Amino acid sequence: MKELEKTKRISISATLFLLIILIGFLTYKRPKHVFKNNSESVLKEIVKKDYILSAKQLESMSPDEYALIDVRSNFEYEKSHIKDAVNIPYSQILEDKNMDFINSLKGDNKTAVFYGEHPDIASNAWLLLYQLGYNNIKVLSVKPRFEDNKFYVDNVEIEKPAVNYAEEMKKATSTSGIAEKPKPVKKVITVKKKKKRVAEGGC
Repeated sequence: MKELEKTKRISISATLFLLIILIGFLTYKRPKHVFKNNSESVLKEIVKKDYILSAKQLESMSPDEYALIDVRSNFEYEKSHIKDAVNIPYSQILEDKNMDFINSLKGDNKTAVFYGEHPDIASNAWLLLYQLGYNNIKVLSVKPRFEDNKFYVDNVEIEKPAVNYAEEMKKATSTSGIAEKPKPVKKVITVKKKKKRVAEGGC
């Protein structure tokens, strides 16, 4: 009798377990956005800084080659913006309509050029999309500002590093041609024991 009850409990547990797995499998939704570029390739691009465009470089491009995207808030965009720029706030970049627009640019072989309050902020949009596999994206190195009811766009100089730090770090960590780090020498300090004083006095 006890064996029969034990068998029933095991079969009920197994059925429930299989049901949970089945429900989990049926309700699982694959994420819309999956990173395609790993951190190593992203770091290489960041070091090269080829994704950054100066205002002069943008002027040399044909308007048919790119689309300007303002990643500032709707409020800042409404105050004023660069001519022909489209507003996609950074916080809303992964919304379906915005991703459809960026995909349409990719399909038309156009470059999406982001700008914001500062190139560092626009770089956040670049970083996100580059990790998702988009390579038709650039950052405009400008800093827009609104003063005395006038809109100004200041150029921001972003220097490329004189040294390829990634390569230098590789050389530093490799053992070829570099002397090994000397092993620390253990210093032994001898401590003299104090002599025990003989108890004074007596009977």
